[in-house]
Amino acid sequence: MSKTALILANGKSPTRSLLLRYRKRSEFFVCADGGANYAASLGESPDLIIGDLDSIKASTVKKFRSILTRRISDQNSTDLEKALSWLVRKNYTDIIVLGATGGRVDHLAGNLSALGKFSKRARITFADESGELRVVGSEMVLDAPAGTTISLIPLAKCEGIVTHGLKWELLNGTLELGVSEGTSNVVKSSPATIRVRRGTLLIFQLRQSAGSRGSS
Repeated sequence: MSKTALILANGKSPTRSLLLRYRKRSEFFVCADGGANYAASLGESPDLIIGDLDSIKASTVKKFRSILTRRISDQNSTDLEKALSWLVRKNYTDIIVLGATGGRVDHLAGNLSALGKFSKRARITFADESGELRVVGSEMVLDAPAGTTISLIPLAKCEGIVTHGLKWELLNGTLELGVSEGTSNVVKSSPATIRVRRGTLLIFQLRQSAGSRGSS
């Protein structure tokens, strides 16, 4: 049976409406270290706080003193990885992450690495106000309306990419950071399909409302 969890990381804080949108779809809410500060400011209480706890404000600790807290001092993993690892061990199969984007670029790089590392153990989605980011896997059927903007982003060299239903198709294509990327493509017919023979390929789907704002 599918189990869904929500993680709030310590990148850029989501709006309260975005947090509530995803929390309604989740059975369990985790704050990764400083993400607890955002939860406190947005008036929402997590079910668990986890990480090395070096970014939590004293006022947040006081506010959430009754919340289950796990301090893990391991410096070989990020706070997001600690949260993902805990949820995977608890058999959560669908994990939404807010607050993974924005903020420091080095933290963003680490978060993208975590997305790649854990993608074979759970379906993980990074979400923010602009859209959603996830791993394609070997094949993805994208049920998105025609006109939706998507980008294909290779974490490493991706080969044998075949797409159907996009404005600019790939037939046994290769994408590699610093060489070629598949940014700002458009769904032409739905459902679209994306297949990848080798490599970890991410797909970013722009929210239609965000696209409207960007084009105005």
